Amino acid sequence: MPDAPTCLSERVAAAADALVAARRSRRPIPTLTTHWPDLNESDAYAIARATEALLAEPRVGYKLGYTSAAMRAQMGVDQPNYGVLTAPTRVVHGGVLPMAELIHPLVEPEIAFVMAADVPDPEQTGAAVASVHAALEIVDTRYEAYRFKAPDNIADNSSAARFVIGPAMALPQGTDLAALPVRLWADGDLLGESGADALGHPLAALTWLAERLLQDGAMLRTGDVVLTGGLTRAYAAQPGMRFSARVSDSAQGGGEVALRFL
Repeated sequence: MPDAPTCLSERVAAAADALVAARRSRRPIPTLTTHWPDLNESDAYAIARATEALLAEPRVGYKLGYTSAAMRAQMGVDQPNYGVLTAPTRVVHGGVLPMAELIHPLVEPEIAFVMAADVPDPEQTGAAVASVHAALEIVDTRYEAYRFKAPDNIADNSSAARFVIGPAMALPQGTDLAALPVRLWADGDLLGESGADALGHPLAALTWLAERLLQDGAMLRTGDVVLTGGLTRAYAAQPGMRFSARVSDSAQGGGEVALRFL
């Protein structure tokens, strides 16, 4: 990012230009706070929206970041945030993702929701869920390393890069999603295991998002996909690796999702 202009709107535009250029060229940049040490959360979200406008990709949902203790500890970010999901970033379940499209991807297992209705009232969030899915998120910071401050991460769309959701889970009525184990494998080796502790419960994470979007003048909409946050630490991908995740226990059923890197 070049020396920051003095006008706030110019600084936001310059930061968005730099992040889009890094994404398209796959050449990472220094963190924004290197040049803008007092970058705050509000301006960081403004940069994210400016970046979204430049990319002009259809929005299909949202992702939550840092809703689990494992991810907050790994990345040194102490509060949740959100980014947007766009149509070109979705990979089909069991599909292939070329490593050359990304900079330094990491993989996280998650629980995802698809919304059946708009959510103008966060108290009605749970009733607006159409289906629940096992998911993989591929995060890929546009910065030179996975070391950044929270505003850097927000401005970079919470490191969103690609995502995969598996088939809708067939769960018995009354299933407690927070009690379902979540496991991540690479090439058949178990990498991590966690309970669904996204803000204590995936639906709590969904409600947090619904409330935050309303504060920002937006809303969860019918058909939106929502990734509720990584449930283990994130693991580096390499060409040829196959990642899979399962959300289940023996009594309550669950679901699976998979992706291979080329």
